[in-house]
Amino acid sequence: MRARRAVVGLAACLLVLACLPARAEKKMPAQPRVAALDWSAVELLLGLGIVPVAVTQPENYNRTVVAPALPEGVVDLGLVVEPNLEVLASLKPDLILANPIQVATQGSFLSRIAPTEAVSIANAGGDPYARAKAETMRIALRLGRVDEAKALEARTEAILDAAAASACPAERHPTYLVWIVDHRNIVVYGRTSLFQTVLDRLRIPNAWTGASNASGFTAVGIEQLATGPADARIVHIGPIQSDAARALAGSRLWQTLPPVREHHVDVVAPVWFYGGLPAIARFAELMTGLAKRDCPRG
Repeated sequence: MRARRAVVGLAACLLVLACLPARAEKKMPAQPRVAALDWSAVELLLGLGIVPVAVTQPENYNRTVVAPALPEGVVDLGLVVEPNLEVLASLKPDLILANPIQVATQGSFLSRIAPTEAVSIANAGGDPYARAKAETMRIALRLGRVDEAKALEARTEAILDAAAASACPAERHPTYLVWIVDHRNIVVYGRTSLFQTVLDRLRIPNAWTGASNASGFTAVGIEQLATGPADARIVHIGPIQSDAARALAGSRLWQTLPPVREHHVDVVAPVWFYGGLPAIARFAELMTGLAKRDCPRG
């Protein structure tokens, strides 16, 4: 019965939206009201100095994406996979930013609320740093924030330059960048991931030479790390959940991996893998911290 009421309510909401006239394009105001249905769009907006009027799952954004932090008071639109379109319509945004899947499946309804743009960096192919810069400038032009986009790009480049300066020749071991799922499985990031930009600046080889998907990562069993370079390191991006940590502690396979035996495993704070310039800058700062620890300057 509850599921039926939810379906009826959603259908009624979509019917109302379908009856709304399509909105004509208009010049973006000096302080645009932008709703972001995807965290990559949220990160991009905050990087440009714009606080969105509404986002999906704001608390999870601050735990997962972390920076730039989303301030309190932003309207919660609910789940990323099922944003509340009725609340969204009531806010009368000037622009809606969403991911390509949201635009493909809900674009006809979203465009009746406000002009809608898809934001995509991770799945666009090519060099991730170049993609991030291009997508940032594209949205900045739409919002009249070109100067802010140039400043964001300059800050990111300065952080990458600092990372390059911190590179330690003695510590340039091949490195696996991973997210540990459980005691058997990991996500490993390849050469087409946004993290590769930072490895390149640090002149650290990516230890993963296998295939990866269009977003630059792949899910594999932990045993896949057993045949890598003998001097490899592992950097886990994001916190290990307590149950996963306990499972790893008791995993014989994990304990036999060369980087684990040699105590060459590090954990850094979460970074939004599907992000853009802020995510690249954040990861660069985290890796710079490891480099400074391993190669202290006198």
